[in-house]
Amino acid sequence: MNAMATVSFWEQEEFLRADVCIVGAGIIGLSIAAELLERQPELRVVVLERGSLPTGASTKNAGFACFGSPTELVRDASTLGIEKVCQLVEQRKRGLERLRSRLGDRAIGFEQCGGYELLWGRHTRVLDRLDELNALLQPIFGSAYVRRADERIATFGFGSAVEHLLELPHEGRIHTGRMMRALLGYVASRGALVLCGTPVERIETEQRAVTLIAQSPSVGELRFRSCAAALATNALAPALGGCVQATPGRGQVLITEPLDQLPWDGVFHFDEGYFYFRNVGTRILFGGGRNLDFEGETTDELAITERIQAQLEEYLRSVIVPGATVRIAQRWAGIMGFREPALPAIAWCSERVLQAFGCNGMGVALGSLVARDAAEQLATLLLHE
Repeated sequence: MNAMATVSFWEQEEFLRADVCIVGAGIIGLSIAAELLERQPELRVVVLERGSLPTGASTKNAGFACFGSPTELVRDASTLGIEKVCQLVEQRKRGLERLRSRLGDRAIGFEQCGGYELLWGRHTRVLDRLDELNALLQPIFGSAYVRRADERIATFGFGSAVEHLLELPHEGRIHTGRMMRALLGYVASRGALVLCGTPVERIETEQRAVTLIAQSPSVGELRFRSCAAALATNALAPALGGCVQATPGRGQVLITEPLDQLPWDGVFHFDEGYFYFRNVGTRILFGGGRNLDFEGETTDELAITERIQAQLEEYLRSVIVPGATVRIAQRWAGIMGFREPALPAIAWCSERVLQAFGCNGMGVALGSLVARDAAEQLATLLLHE
């Protein structure tokens, strides 16, 4: 008999059976695992990640702990309405607070350093909306959401194109790598099993169980059986039959070699949030530009393009640190998920398969809150088993 027999009894019992299987080991997927195990420590939770590292944007984002810049909020209000935008801001704030409370500021490298938005050209029209935004958002933050800070343009050494500067005192930053390592360690300490390099290819739903079929390069087909499953794959696994329609959106990033000094510190945005930069020590991390080529950047390919990287370098040298000698140390890309309307979504794709989506580029802030709501629904299902 030469038939392939690669899964042992022990593996079948302890690795391939679960109460809940979660597809995707990004912020939302791991946070769903955390939420479930905080509620019911005895649960068997397995998280399946197709890549050796989380595949989307959870380990590739810029590490902004932000809530939306003024031009971004005004843009979103034109489609969602201002009331819905204010609700989103509150959700982002509560989600970030939940992440910080769970893991601790030190573990995730959180610093409330404050943020800014650079304005020029047509975006200066947002100045007429600042009083309105403060009136709407002050109850959420307890103090002004935005302040004018034009006097700091020269101090920060920005280029002559910058006409106005807005201060966003409640914004902060995290260390993305530390945050994800802390989250992985947290769910493991609670008993979750996280298996990387395990791409799920299809899901079979029965009356009282779900089977997730994955492929392993070493053992071939693996069949994970659970009472329920959660899809937390953003826009990266349409073949799994998710019921929340989302499209991938690539975000390109670069980071410089350390500069001798930087005249500013914090997190910064411009052009409706499509461009964003921050310091990492005396390095500059700068990303964005998806709006330069929406069609081309609607992709799940982890690649960088000459057009967007060239624009990032141009802004770096003409706006952010004009006159400085800047050398690029590294470039990368991450894949975000977007949907219209740009709101979180949690939906049952079948009686036992739940999909959680919520980020639209705001995963650090929103992910923990979306995970909480998803876990509540999963826990309710398990309660009635």
